[in-house]
Amino acid sequence: MGAQAVEWVLVIFYGPSAHRATYGRLAGTTYTKDYLQLSKRTEFLDAVTRLFPVDVSGAGSVPLTYQWPTGTTPGAFVFNSADRPHLKWETILGAPKAWRMSLAPSETTAETIPGDPSHLDFEAAENELALLADRGAGQPYLLAIKLRDEPRTLHLRAYLKNPNESYGWADLRLAPQEIQDLAATTSQKSALAWSLLHSAGIAPSAQVNDAISRLAESEDRASVIDALEIDAGRALISYLRAPGHGLFFDPARNHDAWVQPAPLAKDIAASIDDFLQALEARFPAISQRDAAAEALESDPVEVEAFREKIGQKNYEVADSTATVKTRGSAQKAFAEAVKTNYGYQCAITGIETKDFLVASHIVPWSEDQSVRLDPSNGICLSLLVDRAFEKGQLLIEDDLTIRIDWSRVGNDHALRSQLEPYDGQKLRAPEDEAPQLQYLQRRRALVALAD
Repeated sequence: MGAQAVEWVLVIFYGPSAHRATYGRLAGTTYTKDYLQLSKRTEFLDAVTRLFPVDVSGAGSVPLTYQWPTGTTPGAFVFNSADRPHLKWETILGAPKAWRMSLAPSETTAETIPGDPSHLDFEAAENELALLADRGAGQPYLLAIKLRDEPRTLHLRAYLKNPNESYGWADLRLAPQEIQDLAATTSQKSALAWSLLHSAGIAPSAQVNDAISRLAESEDRASVIDALEIDAGRALISYLRAPGHGLFFDPARNHDAWVQPAPLAKDIAASIDDFLQALEARFPAISQRDAAAEALESDPVEVEAFREKIGQKNYEVADSTATVKTRGSAQKAFAEAVKTNYGYQCAITGIETKDFLVASHIVPWSEDQSVRLDPSNGICLSLLVDRAFEKGQLLIEDDLTIRIDWSRVGNDHALRSQLEPYDGQKLRAPEDEAPQLQYLQRRRALVALAD
């Protein structure tokens, strides 16, 4: 997935209040909360109601997924309550692991803050907070990061300010200066700080940065483009169409997840159109539409190799090897797996005529080399709803509810009448390899980004 544009960051000073909320519930003590209190200031409420789809005059609660590199847990952003707005988690599950203590935290564990989480009495639990400095952890901060076009996911991390060398892997200085400055405004008395960010575009990969450096240094830029590998050339095309700016965050990484792209050099920025023209001539686009790909020529040897990869759960098809024929071969193997899972029946309309069925990628072929063959990244759809799904007119929620975006459908009354029966219905689940939650979320984020 790579680094994604950051829209909002919440920083929480880890003092007595945060410690008691996240440590765990202890009967007969002040360790009774299953939430972190937030701010009721107008500017905070104005910001979060723009970010999260909620009617604050109604129930005022948005279900969330709290996520970190090694796990997730359900929660909610509660706006209307007898207390302040708060971030809540399931009482039975306890606080998200990314915000909890561990006796042996490391860069590979969910937890960052060192401490014994097993105490059952008040004094011992309180002492764990007091021992943080002695353990060399410095001052912890809890972070919640919202990525652009992820309306119901918060990525959680904890960082340590001024830790000793053994906790350097979680040093707050690994975060961008903007986040460090935000943390510096918090204290035990004023524990919250937040920032709306205006990040957008695509973060450049190391491969893209290398290609741009070579273009900037060379007097013969045509030869640099000719020498690029296929995957580097196509990655560069994607980046130059939407150069990233602001802060980016990679959900798969832990404390070193941040990326802050440098601006393009002026001469590169001034020649973007020329570069794109040359790159697109050198690396012509492969058909991205699944329906079109199913009609492409395929190679029986390649098809069999892709079938074996699917059986081995190796779902990658690298751009460096992806020719037009390879696209057809990969789609053939992928389609066989997906359509078999759905019993050769459209998961929305129920159509069974094979000529009208398409194995539709949830995360499009063009977006991620690593999941191109994953059957759980596919849904068997009939032609009309496949096209509506592709165009963002038909969306699928996390619970497999189908939602029609009528603003995208427009005033085509015939199309509206065809799609209307499915609005609010459930996608029929397959026999195996159900759509993964993360793929559905990524698809919706891509549709929103297109706006």
